Amino acid sequence: MDEKAAAADLMQMVNGYQVSQAICVAATLGIADHLTDGPRTSDQLAAATDAHPRSLYRLLRALASIGVLHEGEGRLFSLTALGTGLRSDAEHSVAPWARMVGRAYYRDAWGELLHSVRTGENAFAHAHGTGVWQYRIDHPEESGIFDRAMSSFVPAVAAAVLAAYDFSRFDVVMDVGGGQGALIAAILARNPRQRGILFDQPMVVQGAGATLQSASVADRCQVVGGDFFASIPEGADAHMLKWILHDWDDERSIAILKTCRRAIRADF
Repeated sequence: MDEKAAAADLMQMVNGYQVSQAICVAATLGIADHLTDGPRTSDQLAAATDAHPRSLYRLLRALASIGVLHEGEGRLFSLTALGTGLRSDAEHSVAPWARMVGRAYYRDAWGELLHSVRTGENAFAHAHGTGVWQYRIDHPEESGIFDRAMSSFVPAVAAAVLAAYDFSRFDVVMDVGGGQGALIAAILARNPRQRGILFDQPMVVQGAGATLQSASVADRCQVVGGDFFASIPEGADAHMLKWILHDWDDERSIAILKTCRRAIRADF
């Protein structure tokens, strides 16, 4: 690669945040869902999303330039194979994650990356004066958007976990920090005689009912809210922690694991 081509590639990386934000806005407006049944003009999409027509057209053109949409005659836009991943009903939908990473509070924390690199301090706490989990407790709307983003990854993860590990030998499985229950629901659905416990912060597990009922496992899954630094329910003979420990430093990760060890059956 020559120097000019390398500089062009580097420029694309430098401007990557602009692409990310454009995709976030499209996901927030539900553009892909409005194109599910076929192409629509930019004015039709503006009316459907209550957006400013001229500004939306510029956004749609930008998305077409990176292959997310296709622009035809008469400002008619349609989904590409790439853009299909922004549909909310796509098997591997990226829309919930795109909506989350474009939120102002999330971007502001990344804006303090230099502070973290220079000081070793937490960028999110520096930007907002509190930790990310407390922030989401104080801002339920952001917590809900985060929960939906996390849940969107579970179908693929659950399929991989179930393919790699046999949970059938356990009578009771607990998902510690299990969000709204998508993973424990998949495991219980695979093992009809098994019972489960879903544990997470109270405000998070409040939304678990629909997920468990949809999988027809609500009658076999106990839902408990609490703090895994303090205690978790006893009675399970297997504990799962998916995408939990990476959020904490070594000291707090060890504290979580000790809490789990205190609660697990003594003969395991």
